[in-house]
Amino acid sequence: MPKLIVTNYPQPEREVTCFFENDNTNGSTQPEKTYAERQILADTALRKINSAFVDNKDIFLPPFIRACVTIRAAIIFTPGNDQNNIVYEDYITIIKHTLSYFGNCEKVEIRKRFSQFLLHGVPTHLSTPEISNSITTNYPQLVQGQMPRWLTPAERRKHKAASTIVMTQTSDIKKNAI
Repeated sequence: MPKLIVTNYPQPEREVTCFFENDNTNGSTQPEKTYAERQILADTALRKINSAFVDNKDIFLPPFIRACVTIRAAIIFTPGNDQNNIVYEDYITIIKHTLSYFGNCEKVEIRKRFSQFLLHGVPTHLSTPEISNSITTNYPQLVQGQMPRWLTPAERRKHKAASTIVMTQTSDIKKNAI
Protein backbone atom coordinates (compact mmCIF):
# COMPACT_ATOMS: atom_id res chain seq x y z
CA MET A 1 0.00 0.00 0.00
CA PRO A 2 1.55 3.36 -0.99
CA LYS A 3 2.04 6.09 1.62
CA LEU A 4 -0.61 8.77 1.66
CA ILE A 5 1.78 11.41 2.94
CA VAL A 6 5.26 11.49 1.48
CA THR A 7 7.98 11.46 4.13
CA ASN A 8 10.18 14.52 3.80
CA TYR A 9 13.48 14.03 5.65
CA PRO A 10 15.77 16.94 6.60
CA GLN A 11 19.08 17.33 4.81
CA PRO A 12 21.70 16.38 7.40
CA GLU A 13 24.55 17.45 5.13
CA ARG A 14 23.53 21.06 5.77
CA GLU A 15 23.64 20.99 9.56
CA VAL A 16 25.04 24.01 11.38
CA THR A 17 27.06 23.20 14.51
CA CYS A 18 28.01 25.85 17.07
CA PHE A 19 30.91 25.09 19.41
CA PHE A 20 31.28 26.97 22.69
CA GLU A 21 34.21 27.50 25.03
CA ASN A 22 34.23 24.96 27.86
CA ASP A 23 34.51 27.79 30.34
CA ASN A 24 30.92 29.13 30.36
CA THR A 25 30.34 31.85 32.92
CA ASN A 26 26.57 31.28 33.03
CA GLY A 27 26.81 27.46 33.08
CA SER A 28 23.96 27.05 30.59
CA THR A 29 25.51 24.30 28.47
CA GLN A 30 27.42 22.06 30.84
CA PRO A 31 27.83 18.36 30.08
CA GLU A 32 26.32 17.48 33.49
CA LYS A 33 22.85 18.49 32.27
CA THR A 34 20.30 15.76 31.65
CA TYR A 35 18.88 15.03 28.22
CA ALA A 36 15.64 16.85 29.10
CA GLU A 37 17.55 19.93 30.30
CA ARG A 38 19.70 19.94 27.15
CA GLN A 39 16.57 19.64 24.99
CA ILE A 40 15.00 22.66 26.72
CA LEU A 41 18.19 24.61 25.95
CA ALA A 42 18.05 23.38 22.34
CA ASP A 43 14.41 24.44 21.94
CA THR A 44 15.23 27.89 23.30
CA ALA A 45 18.20 28.20 20.94
CA LEU A 46 16.04 27.05 18.01
CA ARG A 47 13.40 29.72 18.70
CA LYS A 48 16.04 32.45 19.10
CA ILE A 49 18.04 31.53 15.99
CA ASN A 50 14.96 31.16 13.77
CA SER A 51 13.68 34.52 15.03
CA ALA A 52 17.07 36.15 14.29
CA PHE A 53 17.09 34.78 10.74
CA VAL A 54 13.52 35.91 10.01
CA ASP A 55 14.19 39.35 11.55
CA ASN A 56 17.07 39.75 9.11
CA LYS A 57 14.55 40.51 6.30
CA ASP A 58 16.41 38.35 3.73
CA ILE A 59 14.77 35.16 4.92
CA PHE A 60 11.00 34.83 5.20
CA LEU A 61 10.60 31.40 6.81
CA PRO A 62 12.42 29.96 9.83
CA PRO A 63 15.28 27.92 8.35
CA PHE A 64 15.78 25.33 11.09
CA ILE A 65 13.37 22.59 12.09
CA ARG A 66 15.41 20.92 14.83
CA ALA A 67 18.13 21.67 17.35
CA CYS A 68 19.98 19.59 19.90
CA VAL A 69 22.60 20.32 22.52
CA THR A 70 25.31 17.68 22.66
CA ILE A 71 26.96 16.37 25.81
CA ARG A 72 30.03 18.47 24.96
CA ALA A 73 27.85 21.61 24.87
CA ALA A 74 27.71 22.10 21.10
CA ILE A 75 24.40 23.09 19.51
CA ILE A 76 23.44 21.43 16.22
CA PHE A 77 20.76 23.00 14.02
CA THR A 78 19.11 21.00 11.22
CA PRO A 79 17.46 22.98 8.42
CA GLY A 80 14.26 21.97 6.68
CA ASN A 81 14.10 20.71 3.11
CA ASP A 82 12.55 23.94 1.85
CA GLN A 83 15.60 26.03 2.81
CA ASN A 84 17.98 25.09 -0.02
CA ASN A 85 18.93 28.61 -1.04
CA ILE A 86 20.40 29.90 2.25
CA VAL A 87 24.17 30.31 2.35
CA TYR A 88 24.75 29.88 6.08
CA GLU A 89 28.36 31.10 5.85
CA ASP A 90 26.95 34.62 5.28
CA TYR A 91 25.10 34.48 8.62
CA ILE A 92 27.85 33.27 10.99
CA THR A 93 28.02 36.65 12.75
CA ILE A 94 24.26 36.62 13.35
CA ILE A 95 24.43 33.04 14.65
CA LYS A 96 27.27 33.85 17.07
CA HIS A 97 25.57 37.04 18.29
CA THR A 98 22.20 35.33 18.79
CA LEU A 99 23.70 32.47 20.77
CA SER A 100 25.96 34.68 22.91
CA TYR A 101 23.69 34.12 25.92
CA PHE A 102 24.93 30.47 25.95
CA GLY A 103 28.52 31.59 26.30
CA ASN A 104 31.35 32.45 23.96
CA CYS A 105 30.72 30.73 20.62
CA GLU A 106 34.23 30.02 19.40
CA LYS A 107 33.34 28.30 16.12
CA VAL A 108 30.37 27.79 13.79
CA GLU A 109 30.76 24.88 11.40
CA ILE A 110 28.53 24.38 8.38
CA ARG A 111 28.60 20.81 7.20
CA LYS A 112 29.59 20.72 3.57
CA ARG A 113 27.62 19.02 0.87
CA PHE A 114 29.02 15.78 -0.44
CA SER A 115 28.80 14.29 -3.91
CA GLN A 116 29.50 10.63 -4.44
CA PHE A 117 30.64 8.96 -7.66
CA LEU A 118 31.43 5.44 -8.73
CA LEU A 119 34.79 4.97 -10.39
CA HIS A 120 34.94 1.75 -12.40
CA GLY A 121 37.99 -0.19 -13.53
CA VAL A 122 40.23 0.53 -10.55
CA PRO A 123 43.02 -2.06 -10.20
CA THR A 124 42.32 -4.23 -7.15
CA HIS A 125 45.98 -4.51 -6.17
CA LEU A 126 45.95 -0.83 -5.09
CA SER A 127 45.14 0.12 -1.51
CA THR A 128 42.57 2.82 -0.77
CA PRO A 129 45.28 5.27 0.45
CA GLU A 130 47.12 4.76 -2.87
CA ILE A 131 43.89 5.40 -4.80
CA SER A 132 43.21 8.52 -2.72
CA ASN A 133 46.75 9.78 -3.32
CA SER A 134 46.40 9.18 -7.06
CA ILE A 135 43.11 11.11 -7.21
CA THR A 136 44.64 14.03 -5.27
CA THR A 137 47.72 14.09 -7.49
CA ASN A 138 45.97 13.77 -10.85
CA TYR A 139 42.83 15.80 -10.08
CA PRO A 140 43.79 18.62 -7.67
CA GLN A 141 40.43 20.37 -8.27
CA LEU A 142 38.64 17.50 -6.51
CA VAL A 143 38.55 17.74 -2.72
CA GLN A 144 37.92 14.38 -1.15
CA GLY A 145 35.46 14.28 1.75
CA GLN A 146 36.35 10.71 2.73
CA MET A 147 38.82 8.03 1.86
CA PRO A 148 37.64 6.18 -1.27
CA ARG A 149 36.10 2.80 -0.47
CA TRP A 150 35.53 -0.34 -2.46
CA LEU A 151 31.97 -0.96 -3.57
CA THR A 152 32.27 -4.74 -3.15
CA PRO A 153 33.72 -6.73 -0.24
CA ALA A 154 37.28 -8.08 -0.38
CA GLU A 155 36.11 -11.69 -1.00
CA ARG A 156 34.35 -10.68 -4.22
CA ARG A 157 37.37 -8.67 -5.45
CA LYS A 158 39.93 -11.37 -4.65
CA HIS A 159 40.12 -12.87 -8.17
CA LYS A 160 39.35 -9.70 -10.14
CA ALA A 161 41.90 -7.46 -11.82
CA ALA A 162 39.72 -4.35 -11.46
CA SER A 163 36.68 -3.28 -9.48
CA THR A 164 34.65 -0.19 -8.52
CA ILE A 165 35.29 2.37 -5.79
CA VAL A 166 33.04 5.04 -4.27
CA MET A 167 34.56 8.54 -4.31
CA THR A 168 33.16 11.22 -1.98
CA GLN A 169 33.82 14.86 -2.90
CA THR A 170 33.22 17.81 -0.54
CA SER A 171 31.02 19.97 -2.68
CA ASP A 172 27.90 19.82 -4.72
CA ILE A 173 29.85 18.86 -7.83
CA LYS A 174 28.32 17.42 -10.99
CA LYS A 175 29.71 14.64 -13.16
CA ASN A 176 30.24 17.03 -16.09
CA ALA A 177 32.60 19.18 -14.00
CA ILE A 178 34.87 16.19 -13.36
